[in-house]
Amino acid sequence: MIRITIELLPLGIEEGKRILGIAEITNIGGDHITGTYKATFSKWQPKTSENWKSATVENFPRTSRGAWDLLYRALREAIGGRNL
Repeated sequence: MIRITIELLPLGIEEGKRILGIAEITNIGGDHITGTYKATFSKWQPKTSENWKSATVENFPRTSRGAWDLLYRALREAIGGRNL
């Protein structure tokens, strides 16, 4: 499992940190070339144990792409595109 935690450190001070969100990505299938992953996303404290969004990433090329690509694809599946 991969866990990504987003923290806010007000003025860069560790003691005042607050969790803004947690993503967990779990391998649920595939083979040595491609993988299938389940991703769950939570929001800020104190609701970090409650799922906000979830997604499945299928046919991920695990031999040619890394963790950042996997996170990107999971976010795209869960949230979709955003217009700025």
